[in-house]
Amino acid sequence: HFVERFNAAGVKSHYQPLAFDSRVLDRLEACERNIELSFVGGISALHSKGTEVLAQCANSIQLDIWGYGAEGLPEGHVLTRHHHGPVFGLDLFAAFARSKITLNRHIDVAENNANNMRLYEATGCGALLITDAKDNLHELFEVGKEVLTYGSPQEAVELAEYYVTRPDEARVIAEAGQARTLGDHSYEKRMAMTAGWLEEALRT
Repeated sequence: HFVERFNAAGVKSHYQPLAFDSRVLDRLEACERNIELSFVGGISALHSKGTEVLAQCANSIQLDIWGYGAEGLPEGHVLTRHHHGPVFGLDLFAAFARSKITLNRHIDVAENNANNMRLYEATGCGALLITDAKDNLHELFEVGKEVLTYGSPQEAVELAEYYVTRPDEARVIAEAGQARTLGDHSYEKRMAMTAGWLEEALRT
């Protein structure tokens, strides 16, 4: 949505989706996928809608969280119960690699558009991604077969509860999501797009 606004303002812009670097998988140590449900990311006032989703899920199922922002939550808040602090680099990817299911939510400023790193980090590491429904998500993944989406906090809870108790079904979707990311959402493909835009700009 920002691309359209920039172009309308006379600033030529292109939409560059994010991606996943599969070399990460070669650097991760072998680990057991022993986390039922996770969230890896920050908690802040800029994520107000998403924080409500996380809180409702954590009230129903154990939600293991890694990221910043726990210190800003009220004492005894549900999201502090299993908050393990911030992680970066390979430790961040290891949290995804240990997760059977992981939740995603976008920052409020994303409006109704999907494009955050967690889409690719989670699927690339083989976790089942349950993410907020967005208008363009179908351009990135096949919803229902490669990722799952929710339209409300209650729907997120229901999906998490269902797939936590059905690990075989969860694994099928997770494997399809990982295959999609490794096949279509690589930096090699993204940079080919960028190269095309640069070549076009040089010709004009």
